[in-house]
Amino acid sequence: MRLLLATASLAIVGCSHIPGPGENGSQQWLLAPAAAITVLEHGYTTNPHIAGGVAAWALVDPLAPNWQIEATRMDERLVRFNLKHKLLHTGGDGEARQVLRRNAERLTRQEGFSEYEIVRYEEGIDSTRPFARRIAVADVRMLRGRALPGL
Repeated sequence: MRLLLATASLAIVGCSHIPGPGENGSQQWLLAPAAAITVLEHGYTTNPHIAGGVAAWALVDPLAPNWQIEATRMDERLVRFNLKHKLLHTGGDGEARQVLRRNAERLTRQEGFSEYEIVRYEEGIDSTRPFARRIAVADVRMLRGRALPGL
């Protein structure tokens, strides 16, 4: 009974996070049955294995965003972005500027501005314990159109 319950819960949780057939052109839904069979065949359904898997997932969490982003308004047109990289990650070290640009563009459009400029940009490492993390700070000025200033 425990084995059936563990298998069913793993299948439900796994399938709820993977797009179905035909969604976004993804083939990942094929991995859920194969993973469930592998788990059952190798006997990884004991309590210590399940607890270890949950602990590893909580630390690494591959579905979480790589960057935490805080936007603070300095005045009507100036916004300060603070970006912090995940503590445990498997890449994404060089993408801070891309993440900043995407968020600055999104915020600029939402606020009704036509363009933006990055006034200040700094990247560094925050040496916290037990893990160091990459950080970036940027000041972004949102602008009205230069060709048609009234827009």
